[in-house]
Amino acid sequence: MQITLDLPDDVFAKVDALAREESRSLSSVLTDVIRSMKPSARQAPASPPIVPGQRFPTIKGSRAFTLEEIDRMLTEDGLP
Repeated sequence: MQITLDLPDDVFAKVDALAREESRSLSSVLTDVIRSMKPSARQAPASPPIVPGQRFPTIKGSRAFTLEEIDRMLTEDGLP
């Protein structure tokens, strides 16, 4: 896939120098840089694993709500 990138001059200079030094294309260097990046902290966390016999997803270390707590939350939200 071909795209156009707008890189700051200093970033382009570093990538271009590395590509020349290693006799590689800019595309090859940028591809390796992007593939080596760690996943961003902004990415949504992975869904919790599904446990057989468990009807609802839970968070490790959490506890189940009591019926009284559920009734209170529904009342606070104006729900029946």
